Order: sequence, then C-alpha cells, then structure tokens
Amino acid sequence: MQELINGIVAKSGIPREKVEEALGVIFNLIKTQGNSAKVAELFVMLPGVEELVRRQSGSLTGLLAGGMMGGPLAAITKLQALGLSTEQMREVGSAALAHARARAGDDLVRQCAANIPGISGFL
Repeated sequence: MQELINGIVAKSGIPREKVEEALGVIFNLIKTQGNSAKVAELFVMLPGVEELVRRQSGSLTGLLAGGMMGGPLAAITKLQALGLSTEQMREVGSAALAHARARAGDDLVRQCAANIPGISGFL
C-alpha cells in the first residue's frame, strides 16, 4: 500500500493523510459492496489493504452500508468531506483500481466491483 500511497501523493500533491483516508473509503466501499468471495481473494493480493481499511474504519462505520446506492453515495460524500475535488476523487479511484489490476488482474477486479453502482467508470 505504501507504494500506491506514495505514488498518488507524488503525482497529485494531495496530502498523505487525505490519500490514506480516501483509499480507505474506496477499498471499504469495495469490501462492503462488492462480491465478498472475490473481494477476499483480491485483498489477499493487496498487502496492507486490510490494515488500511481497518485504520480508516472508525470514520466509516455505518457510513457505507445500507442499500444499493447507499455505499457509493456515502463514499462520494466522505471523499467530498475530505476536501477532494471531483478530479482528485477520480485520480485516487483510478490509481487504486489500476494498482489492484496490476497486482490481481483485470478479471478479479471486475468481478469484485462490477455490481457497485458508479464504479464502472473506473474499471
């Protein structure tokens, strides 16, 4: 995860703490809304992602649950609350999914996230 975080910070100029929080939101969304069996496979291939989600989960508890659109809309709201612009959200989201694809393959990432509304633009 540190490689991903460092890359996003260097490329975007977003402060490290915000990048970590944003990645926590994105991966928590995938964890709570994605195909649970496939997400478990994915997370094994992404060392540090469980710890990142766990560290950020205090501010996410209950936020990303409930309803088909509850998770994605809540995630966007949380990312906005971090002060991220739409472009920054797109940049962090795209980097997160590109990292996951590089580590686990495109098919697995698609299977994890395919049913999450709004994430298809990043796949």
